[in-house]
Amino acid sequence: MKLLDAVSLAVAVAFAAPAALFGVETLLAGDSTGWVFLGFAAGIVAFEQYVTMPTDVPILAAQKATDAVVEEPDDENQ
Repeated sequence: MKLLDAVSLAVAVAFAAPAALFGVETLLAGDSTGWVFLGFAAGIVAFEQYVTMPTDVPILAAQKATDAVVEEPDDENQ
């Protein structure tokens, strides 16, 4: 996982966590509408992971260019 991917995932989790917590509290209180909030939280994280937005294209291009130019060192050479 790249650094920018990790940061964007952390932001998505920060937005999804309150909805998930509210969903769990609602379920524990006996109301089945808590599943809606849990689904909403899961949707936020899934959307961030699997949907490519137009603003993500330059980041993806930069990552591919970096991977093409920079080679990972072999463990044997160190």
